[in-house]
Amino acid sequence: MKSIVSLFFPASFINFRKDWKAAWSDVSFKWQSVITIIILLIIAAAIPHFFRYVQAKQGYSINDFVLNMLQVRDMSLFIFLLIYSVLLLAIINLVSNPQVLLKTLQAYCLLMLMRILCMYFVPLEAEKAILPLQDPIIGLIIYAGTPITKDLFFSGHVSTMFLLFLVIPYRKLKYCFLLATMLVAVFILMQHVHYTVDVLMAPVFAWISYRIVFARKFS
Repeated sequence: MKSIVSLFFPASFINFRKDWKAAWSDVSFKWQSVITIIILLIIAAAIPHFFRYVQAKQGYSINDFVLNMLQVRDMSLFIFLLIYSVLLLAIINLVSNPQVLLKTLQAYCLLMLMRILCMYFVPLEAEKAILPLQDPIIGLIIYAGTPITKDLFFSGHVSTMFLLFLVIPYRKLKYCFLLATMLVAVFILMQHVHYTVDVLMAPVFAWISYRIVFARKFS
């Protein structure tokens, strides 16, 4: 029982206030935090408008032999149970490590910017048999209740989960995150939400953003 608790709630979580007080005394950390939050807010404000632009743009269709072999199933419930569980565990475990949390947010910003560029330059039409995801939270905030089906290349859900797998410092939890990422990727394909290439390339872009941000030291 104790090992299970330590898996989800590391010992360092108890001292997170002390860790944040020390990190906030670093001028560089403070300014990077402010700038990162501003960039996140700008992306959050711009992404709904960009998604509407992508939805109205003519794209290319792909004859995906993997999707052709998969019967369409609604896996939304399982997808978002996994996604939000991983997100919650990631927050709990990263809140006690301010530097890693900040770099994770920076890597996420870079990942989203790369995704925006990819969707702009590689417009795709949704697969004909698609069952749109029913996100109980983001769907209301970003999509405003309107299904967006052309935010395809590359998968934002899979790339974000793989990024969390890369940044989490605890080995046992990393295995859980990797398994959850693989399951979400499979479920997304089963629901025909993304083409196979969208899912396969998502970890690649996540790794690129991770390497760029985490290779840089605080100064």
